[in-house]
Amino acid sequence: MKLISRSLLRKVILLLAPLMAVFTPAAASHGQTQQKQEESRSVMTWEHSDNGFRRRLEIRGKVEFNDDYTDIKDVSEDGVVRIEETRNGQSRRYEVKRDAGQLTRAYYVNGQKQQLDAAAQSWIAQLVLNAVRQGGIDAEKRVQILLSRHGVQGVLREIDQIESDYAKRRYFEALFKQGNLNEAALKDALAQAARQISSDYEQAQLLIGVAPVLANKDGAMPAFFQGVASIKSDYEHSRVLKALLNRVNPSRDLLVQVAGSTKGISSDYEKAGVLKAVAAVYLDDAALREVFFQTVGTIGSDYEHRRVLSALVKTKNLSEAALTQMLDSAAGLSSDYEKATLLLEVSNAYTGDARLRSAFLKAVETIKSDHERGRVLSTLLKNKQIG
Repeated sequence: MKLISRSLLRKVILLLAPLMAVFTPAAASHGQTQQKQEESRSVMTWEHSDNGFRRRLEIRGKVEFNDDYTDIKDVSEDGVVRIEETRNGQSRRYEVKRDAGQLTRAYYVNGQKQQLDAAAQSWIAQLVLNAVRQGGIDAEKRVQILLSRHGVQGVLREIDQIESDYAKRRYFEALFKQGNLNEAALKDALAQAARQISSDYEQAQLLIGVAPVLANKDGAMPAFFQGVASIKSDYEHSRVLKALLNRVNPSRDLLVQVAGSTKGISSDYEKAGVLKAVAAVYLDDAALREVFFQTVGTIGSDYEHRRVLSALVKTKNLSEAALTQMLDSAAGLSSDYEKATLLLEVSNAYTGDARLRSAFLKAVETIKSDHERGRVLSTLLKNKQIG
C-alpha cells in the first residue's frame, strides 16, 4: 500500500489545524463543562488548566451542595464527587461517595490519604466554590439562594466573578426566570450581559430566552438591542431578531428597532430573512417605512432585495406611501428579471388600484430587457391597468 506523501500530509494537517484548536481543552482558559448520560446516572465534569496547574471536578450521579457551595452535602446512591488539583508537581484529591447507604469522605495528597484538617477544608471550600461558579453547575438553585440573601444586585455581583461565557449565560437565564425583574433591573442585567458575554452563540441564546420577558418593558429594549449589536455573527444576529418577532407582539416601535438593528447585518441572505419577518407583520408607519426601506436598500443581492419586497406585497392593504416606496425600491434593482417578477406580483395583488399607476409605470420604464418589459406590460393589459 502506498504511503501518503509528505506534501499531502502537510496539507491535511493545515486543514485540520483550525478544528484541532477549537477542540483542544487548553484553548479554553476559563474551563470547560461537559455533561453526559451513562446507563443509570449522569456524569458532569468541569476542568480548568492554566499557568502550569490543573483543576477538575467530576460528578457521577446527583449531588447536593451545602448552602455556601463550599462542600458536598450529599451524593445519590453509587454516586461520587471527585475534585482534583495539580500544582507545582503536587496533587490533591477529595472524594465523596455513597455506597450501600454510607456516605464517605476521603482526602489525598500525592496519592496518600490525609486527615481532613483545617487546611484541607479551606482548599476544598475554595475549589468547590470556584468549580461551581465557573462551571455554571447548579446555577438555578444557586441563583435562588443568592436572590433570597442579596437580591438581584447580589446575583449580578456574582456573575461579575464568572469568567466563562457559558456559565454567565446560565446565571443570567436563571435570574431572568426566577427574579421577576422590574424594568430597571432587567435593563441593568441585559446591559451587563452585553458588556461581559463575548461569545456570539451564548449572547444569542440568552437574548432569545429573555425575549418573552420584554413584554410591556419598553425601557429595557435599548439594553436588549445593545446586546444584539454586540453579536458579530450575522447568523446569530438574525436568529435573535427573528425570535424576538416570534415571541413578542410587535409594536411599531419594536419593528423600527428591529429594522434598524438589521442594518448591522452584512450577509444579504440573513438581512433579507429578518426583513421578510418584519414585512410579515408590517404596521404602516412613517418611521418604520423610512428605516425599513433604507435597510432594504443596503441589500446588494437583487434576488434577496426582491424577496423582501415580495414578502411585503403579500401583506396587502399597504398605504399609498408604502406602495410608492416599494416601487421606487424595485426600480433600483439591476436585474430586469427580478424587477419584472416583483412588478408582476404587485400588479396581481393590487389589480385595479389607481394609486399604483404613476410609480408603477415609472418602475416599468427602468426595465431594459424588451422581453421582461413585455411580460409586465402584457399583464397590465390583461388586468386592465393600462389600455
